[in-house]
Amino acid sequence: MQSYYSIASLSARNRNLFYSVIPLRLVIPVVVGCWFSESSFGQSSSTYNVPLTEHGHPDLQGLWSDQTRTPFERPTALGTKRNYTETEIAELISAAQRAAERTQQPLDAGRGAPPAGVTITNQPDVNFNGFVTTYVPVNGEYRTSIIIEPENGRLPYKDDPPMDIFAKRAAEGFGEFDGPENRPPNERCLGIPGQLPLIMPLPIDGPWRNLQIVQNEDYVLIYGEYHVTARIVRLNGSHQEPAYPKFYGDSIGYWEESTLVIHTKSFKPDQSDRRLRSSRALEVIERFTPVSPTEIVFEYQIKDSEIYTERVTAQMTLQRMPEGQKLYESGCHEGNYSLPSILAGARRQEADARLAQ
Repeated sequence: MQSYYSIASLSARNRNLFYSVIPLRLVIPVVVGCWFSESSFGQSSSTYNVPLTEHGHPDLQGLWSDQTRTPFERPTALGTKRNYTETEIAELISAAQRAAERTQQPLDAGRGAPPAGVTITNQPDVNFNGFVTTYVPVNGEYRTSIIIEPENGRLPYKDDPPMDIFAKRAAEGFGEFDGPENRPPNERCLGIPGQLPLIMPLPIDGPWRNLQIVQNEDYVLIYGEYHVTARIVRLNGSHQEPAYPKFYGDSIGYWEESTLVIHTKSFKPDQSDRRLRSSRALEVIERFTPVSPTEIVFEYQIKDSEIYTERVTAQMTLQRMPEGQKLYESGCHEGNYSLPSILAGARRQEADARLAQ
């Protein structure tokens, strides 16, 4: 039931240049005071003998991808149902395969104009044949959502709408098109949508779910393909003081047996996204546990006292990308072209409104 997403199937803009990274290596454990619940991160019962680096630490290096149709939040109709049965999964995969086949059909050259108000893309199926049909199990379970805590598998927002920096600016009278500062970072080519690669619930049919892990004695580099995102995780270290907000936050890591644990805080509040709201108070704990030569169980917890009523726990399986596949540079030009056009359009609307008075 498992399949891999092919990088070669991406649109040309995502296959520009091969991006090479000089390999690093690995780390020394450190004890860090953390707020997460270890019971939420149950260790896999796998007896997998994890290979070691030249420094004697678990070797997580390689190209990995999260290509699963499992939704980030559980559909409300499923309530507290955590897992699908084999029969249910087979039906879901069959439906996804039929949908994928439909995207390969020629478009009707004589079709009429689309209805007013609908979203129109520049490609018939957005990313050509990058349609994911797989539901990847986690520890043998086919999950109904990536979020496993709270019990209903949904984000426990304190307010409706959540009062992130953009909502606060709106409450103060600022419009979302008043200036570049009110547009999301990815639209300004400052980084990926949201906070960190993998924890952001982005669409399943794209390069944002592909990453490379490289290690040396003192650092772990997690390189995300989308927006060329490079996270440098300090090992055996402490958080920077005084703390100041920055894109992707400040990350430190340590080892718990074969599991790499990463604690990240000091995020920029501008990284809040409509799919995963956050504030400057956001903290994230990530755990990478290899369970086979081709799989890593990736678990993370999100804590943000300004946005959520309780801690959020999520879990997914990363799969090693097949031999021969690579990561490619994902060039961003929205900040060069789209953003000025967006703001110019808003100024034109304002001018037209004044002339109409």
